Amino acid sequence: MGLSPPQHIIVARRSPIAQLFFTDPASLHRTATIDGVVHGLTAEEIAAAETLGLVEGMPFVLRDDGGYDHQLNRFLRSCPTMGVRSINSVRAYARDIVVWMRFLAEHRNGKSVWQADRDDIAAFHRVRRLSEPPYRISAASWNRAVAALDKLYRWARDEKLISEMPFTYRQSWVRSVPNGSLQAVSANCAREPGARKGDMRFLDLDRYLLFRDVGLRGRMPGGEEDPAWRGRHGERNALFAELLITTGLRLQEASSLLMCELPRPARDDPSIRSMPFRLAAATAKGGRGREIRLPVRLLKQLGDYARVERENAVHRGRDDHCKRKIERPLTATVDSRRSLRIPRGGRDVAVSTDQLTPGERARLVDANTGDPLALWLTETGQPMTMAAWEAVFMRASSRCQALGLEIDVTPHMLRHSFAVNMLALLLREQVAWTVSSDAAGVGSAYRRLIGDPLLKLQRLMGHSRIESTYIYLDHLDDAQAIVEAAVDQWGLELARDDAA
Repeated sequence: MGLSPPQHIIVARRSPIAQLFFTDPASLHRTATIDGVVHGLTAEEIAAAETLGLVEGMPFVLRDDGGYDHQLNRFLRSCPTMGVRSINSVRAYARDIVVWMRFLAEHRNGKSVWQADRDDIAAFHRVRRLSEPPYRISAASWNRAVAALDKLYRWARDEKLISEMPFTYRQSWVRSVPNGSLQAVSANCAREPGARKGDMRFLDLDRYLLFRDVGLRGRMPGGEEDPAWRGRHGERNALFAELLITTGLRLQEASSLLMCELPRPARDDPSIRSMPFRLAAATAKGGRGREIRLPVRLLKQLGDYARVERENAVHRGRDDHCKRKIERPLTATVDSRRSLRIPRGGRDVAVSTDQLTPGERARLVDANTGDPLALWLTETGQPMTMAAWEAVFMRASSRCQALGLEIDVTPHMLRHSFAVNMLALLLREQVAWTVSSDAAGVGSAYRRLIGDPLLKLQRLMGHSRIESTYIYLDHLDDAQAIVEAAVDQWGLELARDDAA
């Protein structure tokens, strides 16, 4: 059974028609003042709502009359069991579905989402893809919307909510493995096969350093100090950017790290340049934890940040005059790097940090001091949110542009930058290894030359499919030259062996 909570406890995106909301369990305890009257839920209502298994950030849709669409929201809640495991992906699905609902209401005689047919899909395509700029969306955005609607209507067909799909499909036969049996594959004809995966943007080293030093640290383009700079968190922000570009972490993954999770850098051993770090599954996209490498240099910088800037923020957060406190704090005692002890049922229970979601991590406080356990803190000792980091990057980009630098950087761009530059380095390493080693044959050489670096990058990036990693090959300026030179050299090696 769905919950239709009062609007004052919801983070909402409004429209005159369908309304998209995101569940915020903390809002159950808040009040709102409307026309001088304070509104809030009773203790019984709060207790009843908390038994419904509300998921923080889960989207849901209200109809134009304020009614709760049970079937549509049941689909959104089912997405994690249908392969859409990232809450961000579910939210993106919900946005695309709401756009579709508004189109049907405004341009197709108020049809419901369950009444749509192929003519409606064709009309939607005309409006979204064939209209004049700036209303026309890209082919990639169109395909993303098609994927969301395709998932919705396949689910609806299985649930007997519709009898016929509004899409046309093309059947083909493929082999899953060489010499394997043929398998039928159904392709949605509404997809545009020529669409790019997306306009992937990344930075080279020089432009990244300008963004870091000018945008985040407040220096001038020539490197000198800017006397007009009033930023107070330049070093923290620059360090966060360093973490992203040296590890390829997603914004959610990097922003939800705990102080206790960080490994201690090796002492007095210059041969150890990086240390393994197991990223918690609950913070990673799709719940897929992975091992990354943290440079020792970066770990030392994080230690300096923790001892000075973070500690100052913690002390400010202890001040009783600090207006904002962590809502619904989750008290815990640090057991080890990978384990916390959290009170439950009158006793402390060991909980693996691998299971703690970003929302739960933001609520963690030390059972003895009340201090937050999150690594990244605001000036007043509150955990930094993803939205706060995005705002930091927007302000830094605006500063760069105001100083004449054509630099516009998002946190995800630094992940792409890590991937492109890391792949180039892996290829060069692999080329040198392949040419210098006694490879078994041409096939083995090709596999080692391209396959191994891509697989390594796939693991570092946390991609579930190798196809997601292929896109970075297209952005290597010298990739073709690397491959051609390696193949030529390999041919020379083979010719030399034949002559011998």
